[in-house]
Amino acid sequence: MVRALICLELILNSINLNLVTFSDLFDSRQLKGDIFAIFVIALAAAEAAIGLSILSSIHRCTQCVRACPTDVLEMIPWDGCKAKQIASAPRTEDCVGCKRCESACPTDFLSVRVYLGPETTRSMALSY
Repeated sequence: MVRALICLELILNSINLNLVTFSDLFDSRQLKGDIFAIFVIALAAAEAAIGLSILSSIHRCTQCVRACPTDVLEMIPWDGCKAKQIASAPRTEDCVGCKRCESACPTDFLSVRVYLGPETTRSMALSY
């Protein structure tokens, strides 16, 4: 959900940039629309920054780890986010493919793909 809202914000920003850019073709003496569009762009940038900070602070929630019925997931240290930890699946062969971890994630950050492996009945991969 958060990913979709951030993408929508970027689309609206690009529309506003096009409106500002091409407004000189029609009438360069009027600045009313340009000022409004630039204000909206600045406001959208602030909203995106706040949204990303909320998104990065939520990643420490460990709801995916607690939702796993077979204890496949665990949190490991990772410097790529503000929380300094990320979900990892060291025991993928124990995954039953229920995807409870994916539905428990409030940010849609976690995506689970379950594969059939030759040596095990199931294998799992996390994609971020």
